Parts: sequence; C-alpha cells; structure tokens
Amino acid sequence: MAAPLGRDSLPVHWSYGVCSDGRVFFINDETQSTTWLHPRTGEPVNSGHMIRSDLPRGWEEGFTAEGASYFIK
Repeated sequence: MAAPLGRDSLPVHWSYGVCSDGRVFFINDETQSTTWLHPRTGEPVNSGHMIRSDLPRGWEEGFTAEGASYFIK
C-alpha cells in the first residue's frame, strides 16, 4: 500500500515534491538531501497523476485507487 502524502505523515524537517511523471520525492530540509522513498515507510510513493506527451497541453492523466484512469485539465 502506498504511503500517505499528507504533511502530517512526514517527520519534522521533511517536505515533498512531485515530478512531471507523477513520482514523488522527499526533501530533508535540514540536510538538504532528497530521496524517492517515504522517510517513515521506506516505500516509494506515486501521486496518481502523470503528464503525458501524447495529451493536449494542460491535460494530465490520473488514476483511481482501483487503477482506472481519468483525465484532468
């Protein structure tokens, strides 16, 4: 199961960002280091959103918890 993304789930001095492909990275603001793994669970996390080059500009693809895709503008 994916780790939750809320700030409450992150340790003190940690934040996160999301790449254009939907991958989530975590930032240790104190040491100025990054990781792909959630600092509490040690698991990678996906935002569930992905910008695809074959979609019109401004559109991205999202996925439900069941894996069904949908499109967001």
